[in-house]
Amino acid sequence: MSFTAADVMRKANTILQDAGAIRWTPVELREWLNEGMRAIITVKPNAKSGTVILELDNGTLQSLPPEYTILSRIVCNVGAAPASARGRAVRSLWRREILDSQIPGWQDPTVLPYSANVDMVLQDAMSPREFYVVPGNNGSGRLEAVVGMYPAPIPLPPSGSLNLESYTTAVPMDDVYQGILVDLVLFRAFSKDSAAQDAAARAQAHLALAQGALQSFGTAEGSMSLANIYGMQMNPAGSTQ
Repeated sequence: MSFTAADVMRKANTILQDAGAIRWTPVELREWLNEGMRAIITVKPNAKSGTVILELDNGTLQSLPPEYTILSRIVCNVGAAPASARGRAVRSLWRREILDSQIPGWQDPTVLPYSANVDMVLQDAMSPREFYVVPGNNGSGRLEAVVGMYPAPIPLPPSGSLNLESYTTAVPMDDVYQGILVDLVLFRAFSKDSAAQDAAARAQAHLALAQGALQSFGTAEGSMSLANIYGMQMNPAGSTQ
């Protein structure tokens, strides 16, 4: 379910008890909302993701375009535009040692000739924006991939920038992040009033809520990944089948 910048700003404004958005203007709240989206992506690069077509460079080492944050998964080879027909599936490798031992010269085109089609992809967790293709690509290959993306910042409305309800742009993130964004906006808002009584404590409380929610998402995703890896299924009683 989508939500707008006004939805986040309105909820923050209610907690701030700032009738008319005078102490914390909509322009200011918008800046903190954009900052909050960037903060979430920094901690959780796949918070906004999508399926895209990657154009490959010549060679084995490939890099994501700058608008993407992380490579989550390579799906398959894709034919030339405009048809872009899906082709052969691509396998993922997580241990380079296996490939190096079986085909020591896999990056040398005289040993393993470059091709337009990719058989395997090698990813390194320490370099989430880079990956290797096997065989090396001849520069004409295309892959369908799931990637993390940078969310587009919320723009100022064409008119009525001091009217909170004018901020009708949809926030380019899933609805599950709406509460986190509210807490991050409130963290900045209360930080602005650090001299006021309890303001600093309230700022830290909202930051802690946002951090805790993001950590919970990470824990849940980690558990699902392990379940997928080991093929585990739990029945309603909680026993492993």
